[in-house]
Amino acid sequence: MADQITCNMKNLIRLTVMIILFSIALSGCYYDKDNELYPLSGNCDTTGVMTYSQSIVPIMVANCNTCHSAANPSGDVITNTYPGLSVVAKKGKLWPSVNHEGSFPMPKGLDKLSACDLTKIKKWIDGGSLEN
Repeated sequence: MADQITCNMKNLIRLTVMIILFSIALSGCYYDKDNELYPLSGNCDTTGVMTYSQSIVPIMVANCNTCHSAANPSGDVITNTYPGLSVVAKKGKLWPSVNHEGSFPMPKGLDKLSACDLTKIKKWIDGGSLEN
């Protein structure tokens, strides 16, 4: 009888340890995204004039032009020229994509752009998507 109680205790301890380890493993799978935790962290000055050449072009070069250049217009979207990008912006398709609200979240298969970059794009769109 004592052997059975000892065996049951060992099984209970093993089960408890397994539950604890499983819980730790599950909680370790979660990761935070800096741009969601700290949306305005860093030096993001959007108080000045949002110009296409100074504010938008660098974002497109860093995140979009590889797949959406005039030479390689994935989805017939061109982001490396003002005429190409302005068409997408003025049709209301740029913002939902870069903000991961639309059917085609961009950049494809990656996290959203930084909060700073999104703010710049939004201000440029809201300002009329001008070539300045």
